[in-house]
Amino acid sequence: MTIRYSFPSLLFLLILCCSCWLPAQSLKPYNPSKATNGVLIGLGGTITVGSMFLDKKVKPMTEAEVMALDRSKIWPIDRFSLRQLSFKSDEFTDKLLLTSFASPFFLLLDKTGRDNFDDMAMIVFQGALLNSALINLTKVTAQRTRPYNYNPDAPLDIKLRKSSRYSFYSGHVATAAYFSMTTAQLYSDLHPNSKARPFVWAAAGLIPAAVAYGRMRAGKHFFTDVLIGFAAGTAIALTVPALHRAGNNR
Repeated sequence: MTIRYSFPSLLFLLILCCSCWLPAQSLKPYNPSKATNGVLIGLGGTITVGSMFLDKKVKPMTEAEVMALDRSKIWPIDRFSLRQLSFKSDEFTDKLLLTSFASPFFLLLDKTGRDNFDDMAMIVFQGALLNSALINLTKVTAQRTRPYNYNPDAPLDIKLRKSSRYSFYSGHVATAAYFSMTTAQLYSDLHPNSKARPFVWAAAGLIPAAVAYGRMRAGKHFFTDVLIGFAAGTAIALTVPALHRAGNNR
């Protein structure tokens, strides 16, 4: 299991390391404006505070509510997760998530990345804030029951935790997609003529895909949870750098 889940992360980081040693020209693709910075940080902060307030109103499921759950009401596309419960998969997706956190730092291996450190740091921070805020807001408003609550083999104590209501959408997948896809987007902007770009993008997609499979195997999420998580994280990864590109802030 370790090798199976680790391979996408190792491949992505290896490609990033190799691509950063390719010949490159010094570029300054970003020109963040105070207005854009203010809007993104303000929006992310406001959503975060709002979701924290809503979270206090969420109550754990009762034993009676757990017993009343009806598996037949789950969409057929989501029923794979109803049979899954793997604590090892749960633990290892946490480790894969940490790998995605580290991926933007590999852009600093070459001079172009280091020359754009300030802009990249701001972009990564703003996107991470928005990504986290939207994840939390969606979870506390949707309150979708996790797949393991339908599984008779799952311990009752985890079913009665408040977190068992936070299935939609997958924060692990959204965050892994955000960091890996942001890294790929930043690399593409910094090295627009690099022949490694297709490989960087392909490898970037493998990490959230592996996390998605692991979260379903763990019984933590349905297929639709990880699908929307992948899409949401990727959308933020593409949008925030685009808002800061030099041509957009003149």
